[in-house]
Amino acid sequence: NAIPALGWFQMVFLIGAVDYWGVLGDFDIGKPKLDPDELEKRQVQELQHGRLAMIATLELLRHDSQNLVTPGFDGLDTLITGLPFLY
Repeated sequence: NAIPALGWFQMVFLIGAVDYWGVLGDFDIGKPKLDPDELEKRQVQELQHGRLAMIATLELLRHDSQNLVTPGFDGLDTLITGLPFLY
């Protein structure tokens, strides 16, 4: 109810236009010129680092949710909070 119907229409239309016509461009400026082997190597590294980050995030969520169910299961009574994850 907070967003009127016309607002939803504008958002859907804009997202569809960007997806269909590529309105925002290709963003070639700033991309390094790499040979295909180096580009493939960097793309694989990016995928691997993204997967590792997802696993780490899931572990933090699992740890905090387990502590909510049984506080102190790991000898600590607090959740992982703050940076650099001080207890």
